[in-house]
Amino acid sequence: MQKQPRTGGAWEWHQDYGYWYKNGFLYPEAMISVMIALTEATPENGCLQVLKGSHKMQRLEHQFMGEQQGADPAFVEQASERCELVYVDLKPGDTLFFHANILHRSDANNSDKPRWSIISAYNLSHNVPFREKHLSCITPVTVVPDEAILSSGQRRLTQADFLTKEAEITLNVN
Repeated sequence: MQKQPRTGGAWEWHQDYGYWYKNGFLYPEAMISVMIALTEATPENGCLQVLKGSHKMQRLEHQFMGEQQGADPAFVEQASERCELVYVDLKPGDTLFFHANILHRSDANNSDKPRWSIISAYNLSHNVPFREKHLSCITPVTVVPDEAILSSGQRRLTQADFLTKEAEITLNVN
């Protein structure tokens, strides 16, 4: 996730499992999201916000909200009244592990500093999606030495598009 100074966009309230569900994953308790801060994350530069305890509500319906999919606003409103809003301030290298059903969002980056992070989702191997078309990787992760990145010859990822709307089933399934 890259939020450049004064230009990085906001994300609507959502649950990561809201997307995984549409890919055919049945067990949210077998999934976890991980965010690693590469730069400082603060309210000023659009840090992650979570509704503490909202994962206990189970999966909420998600719908288009402009260009994004977000959780049903009526449920988000009720969750906001019952769950504490937490701004997740992070220092570079800090790592946040969170439940796939926790409601979270972020504001735009209104600061003069970038906010960069790596976000990944993990799934237990028994939680195989039942849909034939999905973008997840169900191959176990192979641990490689640190030098493998340097020896790959890859220096920049500017040409990489890791999430295209055309290929993302969660944006095309009602």
